[in-house]
Amino acid sequence: MIEVAGLVLAIVGIAFAFETPRSKFLTMLGWRTSASSAATSQGPTVSALSGHDRELAKTFRSLFADSGLFREYQQHDFLLPFRAKATTPLYTVVETWTDEAHYFTHPELRLKQAAFIKAANELAAELVRYTVPDGRGYVSVITRDMDPENLPAHVRDEAKAIDAKLPAFLQSHEQLLATCNRLA
Repeated sequence: MIEVAGLVLAIVGIAFAFETPRSKFLTMLGWRTSASSAATSQGPTVSALSGHDRELAKTFRSLFADSGLFREYQQHDFLLPFRAKATTPLYTVVETWTDEAHYFTHPELRLKQAAFIKAANELAAELVRYTVPDGRGYVSVITRDMDPENLPAHVRDEAKAIDAKLPAFLQSHEQLLATCNRLA
C-alpha cells in the first residue's frame, strides 16, 4: 500500500514539474489553466508562464525591443557603418543564451527561442566574418584603406550577405516577443 502511495506521489510530482503535464493534470481535476478554454470559470487559474520564464521574457525584451535596438537593426543597411555597441546584445544571446539557465521551460517559447538563437547565430557569424572596427565606435564592411566611392564588388557582396540574415533574425525576434507577450 505504501508503494502505491509513493508511486502516486511521484506521478503527481512529475505532473507539476513540467508545464504541459501540469496543465493536463489540473485540467483533469477540473481546474482551468490559462492554456485551457476560458469557457468555464470554476477553480483557480494557473499562469501560463513559470516565474523563470517571466523573468527570462523580461530579460529578452530588454535586449532588443525595450532598448530600441530592434528598430536599429530593422532600418540598417550593412553597407553603412553600424554602432559596435548595438552588436553587444546579439553577441550576448549567441554566447550565453545556450545554457539551461537561459532556456524557457514553456514548450512553445522554447521552440521560438531555438529559432531566434539560430537566426542570431547566423547573423552574428556574418558580422564577425565581414566587419571590422573602424576606431570610432562602429563596425563596417569597409576598411579604413578603402575608398567608399569605389568599393570592390566583394565588399558589396559582404554587406548583402549580412543584410540577407536580417529578415530571419527580425522575424524570429518578433515571433518570440509576441509569444512572450501573449503568454505573460
